[in-house]
Amino acid sequence: MTRYKQLHKKLLLLPAALLLLAGSSCKKDLDYTPEVFLSAQQVYKDQAGATAGVTGIYQQLQSIKKNEVSLMGIIGTDEMRFEYQAQAWGGYWAKVAGLDSYDITFNSQNDVMGYYWNYCYVGIANANYAIQYIPQIKNFADVTVQNRLLAEARFLRALFYFQLVQFWGDVPLRIENMPFGDGVPRAPQDKIYELIIADLQYAQQNLWVRSKTPDAGRATVEAAEALLGKVYLTLHRYNDAKPLFEDLINNKGIVLNTDYADLFNKENTAESLLEVQYSPQSGATNGLQNIFGASLASTPGGPTGSTTPGYGGNVVITTAWYADSLFDKVNDKRYAASITPHFYASSDPSSNYDWWVDIGLPHLKKYDITTSSGSIDIYNSAKNVIYLRSADVFLMYAEVLNELGQPNAALAPLNKVRDRAFGNALHEVPPTAQAALRDTIMDERSRELGGEGWRWFDLKRTNTLVQRVRTHDNPRPYYVARNGEGDPHLPQNVSDINYLYPIPLSELQNNPALSLTSQNPGY
Repeated sequence: MTRYKQLHKKLLLLPAALLLLAGSSCKKDLDYTPEVFLSAQQVYKDQAGATAGVTGIYQQLQSIKKNEVSLMGIIGTDEMRFEYQAQAWGGYWAKVAGLDSYDITFNSQNDVMGYYWNYCYVGIANANYAIQYIPQIKNFADVTVQNRLLAEARFLRALFYFQLVQFWGDVPLRIENMPFGDGVPRAPQDKIYELIIADLQYAQQNLWVRSKTPDAGRATVEAAEALLGKVYLTLHRYNDAKPLFEDLINNKGIVLNTDYADLFNKENTAESLLEVQYSPQSGATNGLQNIFGASLASTPGGPTGSTTPGYGGNVVITTAWYADSLFDKVNDKRYAASITPHFYASSDPSSNYDWWVDIGLPHLKKYDITTSSGSIDIYNSAKNVIYLRSADVFLMYAEVLNELGQPNAALAPLNKVRDRAFGNALHEVPPTAQAALRDTIMDERSRELGGEGWRWFDLKRTNTLVQRVRTHDNPRPYYVARNGEGDPHLPQNVSDINYLYPIPLSELQNNPALSLTSQNPGY
């Protein structure tokens, strides 16, 4: 784990109880806990305050990746689904399940959606303060550092708006903080994207390059280019995305790790372009081991609290397509690094948990904490979460080339990812037609990036959400073979209206510029 010098960061008290959370350093970069409450003007008065204030914005990125809120974009796809029996835990968890089944709980009163919305707007509010006050600071020792901190704030604002516009479409565009109670109408998506692109272009020109960034976990030029390229790809602006990906690959020298498993066994590796930093510090952990689980949680000598046989993981399982059909289980190294085929007791590896319908089924392994020495228990993982990485760039580049009518050229970046996965070139994709290669690239994105938070976005971008969820989130042969019954999961109700999420009711009620008629169609 990396260390950085002690920095006693301050907190900002914002209107409507919006908090800029920053704090003192611990064992890893960008760790923070609350200390004191100050106004924006008090925080952004010098270089140290600006550094602390911008660092605090990352806390909201932690918030959207640390627990069941992070399941937005992961379940309700062809990769992952909500565990059957956990739906009986109560109303809140029924709403989490609704993210997967698109049932009656997939509505404006879904708490998970509301939390996600609020976390993003807190991040935006905190970024807006940084963007407002950093240019006013007169005593920066180095104006380049001043511009870089401003670029970090603009990068993070763009990141939060990208998440919002993808899930909700037209959303309130807040580029400056106003008194609580002032209404902000929903802005058209193209206006949201204009701001996202402008922020990321500024970030691209002013951020640190990875080799010189002061702390792991901070946004860099490479991260800004990758996210901007993803935005252009999302908008089908392929000619704008292409040079960004080519610059990253040919000039910035992004690389793949030699070993795919290192992505999830080590932190801030060469392939990682942006990781969300977690640590054992209070308030800086995540609960993804418990959400996703893995049989290896029972490994003797694992983190404290994770040694109970079969313990950890009863919320999310894989779909049959992802775990059973997608991979070459013998030759593709990503299979063993991504999936735990059985959830078993250490004393009896053959024991599947028939008393809990889903527990014996394959689990996602990427968030397993048995290789994370700093983790406390299954509810408090100190393991980082990857947001952007090089393999995503190579696959996006392949998609761009294919959509530009260059399917043969698209094979080079696609097969670079496959060569790493198989350890040789024997399993490279041969020349194929553009339409067929679209499906191939989509499948490859799932093999490579499964469970990392981009799948819903991929399905939306390619207009395949409804078709793929209906086709691949289906009954498992397991239930018939072992229990003589059909799949007890709730049926999928996904439809075209689900290409947008419902605007949270709290926003419709509390934003004076909106009303109940401001809702997305179908909700």
